[in-house]
Amino acid sequence: MKPNPPSGLLPFLSISFVGAWLAMVPLWLDGLRRTSAAQGTPPLAAACTILMMLVPALTAFGLTARRHGLRGAARILGLARATPWRHELRSVAVALTIPLGLTAAGLAVAALAGRYSPAHLPGPGTIAPLVLSALVSLPLYFGEELGWQGYLLPRLLHHGRTRGLLIGGAIWGAWHVPMTALGGSYPGHSVLLGIPVAVVTAMLLGTVIATVRLSTGSVWAAVAAHVSLNEFALPLTREVSDRLVDPLFAGPLSISTWPITALAVLGAWLVHRRRGTAGAAPEPSGSHDRAS
Repeated sequence: MKPNPPSGLLPFLSISFVGAWLAMVPLWLDGLRRTSAAQGTPPLAAACTILMMLVPALTAFGLTARRHGLRGAARILGLARATPWRHELRSVAVALTIPLGLTAAGLAVAALAGRYSPAHLPGPGTIAPLVLSALVSLPLYFGEELGWQGYLLPRLLHHGRTRGLLIGGAIWGAWHVPMTALGGSYPGHSVLLGIPVAVVTAMLLGTVIATVRLSTGSVWAAVAAHVSLNEFALPLTREVSDRLVDPLFAGPLSISTWPITALAVLGAWLVHRRRGTAGAAPEPSGSHDRAS
């Protein structure tokens, strides 16, 4: 007989999804829609995106602190260090390289298919602004991962590791719909195409990020992977090309990267299965925050 579902799941999802749509309301009212990858991000869109990214963390922290207090919330959500700091720093360093490696392999596939044309390697003048942007944006990625990996993931493990990771990725993709529908991820493409592609991409990349979270027991490395994806892999894809890049066909969110990411997910699953429960990392502490 299966145990009762963990508490707090429905309130978290309800508030996070409603909050995401409310955060995007100004853009819908303004009629903003990205129709080309050449379009920049207007100030209003940046402000709405920032608010949207903070919703999961505020929701997760509020729901958890209500039951366990501030210190208990920091521990349960994975903010407190779960491993020795040297190990955690190594985990963060590895997590930063994973999206870059997946993206590089995906770009090779896109280049072979004639969908991408690399022109040069990025220099210090390209990397330095990206590092600065990543540091400034760091709180926003905590805003997402504190919610998804700190709060949601442990509750989804109730369904089993593999199913929980895939469900979590699908939820992550569906949560982005208010942004995706405005051309956020795949500008110039139909919503009927963009949304399903975004969900599949999120399932794959979300599983990778969640695996990082489970292997370290902390959200810090998961945040590093998310930062690497958005602040380095995405812009570097554009910077090293000699032509406008269509993110549907080239880059970390593209269908060209699907087979590479799927292989990474399969490899992680095989490693976990081989190690077995004795060698696997312990479940995040939030998975025990259930109704009695």
